[in-house]
Amino acid sequence: MKGTYILWTCALLLAFSIGGTSAQIAPELREPGVLYFEGNLPDKITGTLQSSATVYLHRDFQTALAALYNGQNIEIVGMSREGYLIKTNYRNNTLFGWIRPADLPPGIDPALFAAAQKNQVRRDAVAVAIANKNVIQGMTPDEVKQSVGRPDQTSSHTDANGSVLSWSYTTYREDPQYSYALNAYGQPYLQTYYVKVPIGQLNVDFSNGFVVAVSERKTNPNGPGIVTD
Repeated sequence: MKGTYILWTCALLLAFSIGGTSAQIAPELREPGVLYFEGNLPDKITGTLQSSATVYLHRDFQTALAALYNGQNIEIVGMSREGYLIKTNYRNNTLFGWIRPADLPPGIDPALFAAAQKNQVRRDAVAVAIANKNVIQGMTPDEVKQSVGRPDQTSSHTDANGSVLSWSYTTYREDPQYSYALNAYGQPYLQTYYVKVPIGQLNVDFSNGFVVAVSERKTNPNGPGIVTD
């Protein structure tokens, strides 16, 4: 039974180990409720253990993975209410696991955790905006393009706050139209096509590389429209 436990623990270590010091948490292994620092901070958060510490497989601290020694260097790669997700070298492998809050090395600036949280909130909001094809303040030009595409028109001006870049988009409504056609066997069938009708204009203002204002105005939607599939 003891030998089986050792083999099972080694398998877990290998499952959470990726060769090389540049290993990161794969997207499919990321857990909800965990704040990951990759992409949310410009630099790594590193520290040195001041006492021995146990690394656990999950943040419930039920399954121990390894015992780390006093003076071992670790990288903090994530956090949750329960503890801290770390990365370290263990027996020539890169090990990911959880340590308790009491084992966190001293001297780490708590402001880093707050900054990571703020950046993650922004990333989540931008992801939702892009998924819904919306534009919100704080987005970058590339993020706006991901959401609503390239602008129809661009302009720039200078005000009391500095240089402002403006992007303009024509907004449309797609109205379904129906007509009958004949298929290859000469049988009639109802086909659908859409007419894009201009209904307004979306204006996006950037300052210092970020959206600072978003406005939309409606125009006369009456018109012949543009036929689309």
